[in-house]
Amino acid sequence: MAVKYDEYNGVCVMSVTGDFASETVAPARKHVEDLIEQRRVVDFVVDLEKSPFVDSEGLEALLWMKRKCEDLFGQLKLAAADENVKKILEVTRLSHRFECAADVPAALKTMR
Repeated sequence: MAVKYDEYNGVCVMSVTGDFASETVAPARKHVEDLIEQRRVVDFVVDLEKSPFVDSEGLEALLWMKRKCEDLFGQLKLAAADENVKKILEVTRLSHRFECAADVPAALKTMR
């Protein structure tokens, strides 16, 4: 499991490979917190194309990221979530909380 970070015109794209679960969530959350605290980034796209599963800790981290971004007038969008991840969001009643795009370029285009 790996998380990679790229920056495009002030938007951080966080690409998750493998499950966004326990062992991956804490380092990802720390990195995002560092970026926000340094005032470098307030807009994030989480690329889930290569992530088939998000556990409760991952969902909690995504909600935390969304709140942090919105507190600083930024945005968080999910990109390329597969049917399994969409179903997890639906079952947990969180699908309405996240804006999902078909892929990263589509998510980047909708950033203000």
